[in-house]
Amino acid sequence: MELSISDLSKYLGVTVDTIERWVRQGKLPVSGKPSDYRFRKADLEKWAAIHNIRLNFSGRESIVKKNEADVLLSQAVQNGGIHFDITGNEVKSVLKSSIERIFNIPDDFKTDLFERLIEREKAFSTGIGSGMAIPHPREPLNYLNQPLVAICFLSNPVEYHAIDHLPVSVLFLILCPSLKLHLNLLSTLSFCLKNSQFVDFLNSRPEPGILIEQIEKLQATCLV
Repeated sequence: MELSISDLSKYLGVTVDTIERWVRQGKLPVSGKPSDYRFRKADLEKWAAIHNIRLNFSGRESIVKKNEADVLLSQAVQNGGIHFDITGNEVKSVLKSSIERIFNIPDDFKTDLFERLIEREKAFSTGIGSGMAIPHPREPLNYLNQPLVAICFLSNPVEYHAIDHLPVSVLFLILCPSLKLHLNLLSTLSFCLKNSQFVDFLNSRPEPGILIEQIEKLQATCLV
């Protein structure tokens, strides 16, 4: 089985430019001429194993759907991590610093993710007010093994063009392998952030374990 560059772009959820860059850098197994790159299934499976990326050429969507209803916000946060002292003085720099902290994103995918997050911010700011923002790409990240929500506390608040015009000090990066997962997690997170006491709690920069416990309590009331 062989894939064209456009097929691989759609399957992985990265841009054609990203794949071409990987090919030029020798990071992706490929055959054929630049005008007609071909990617062999066996070679891609070896590449995916090295980068800890799940590939399933038949039935991938059914595998994602099978477990997505069971993924809770607290688990997604544990997958993505809670990160403090994120440096930067504007949107691009804090997003770049945040991405570098997320260990579950393969290094070769981080540039593509950064570009996708910036593209989303240019279309419409994800600053939701009260010092919070929820950056996310427009399309699912098909290469992910699991959904990630990374909570990033900024060293200093930055101007984010939020709806209330206040600077942002906490980012919730939502990164998911399917749209349904994204919507489920976004719904729970939005419910939590409507709680003013929880927002005040976030601004106190709590210990990770205590923060996870608080999220578990709130999501339990959301699921009732």
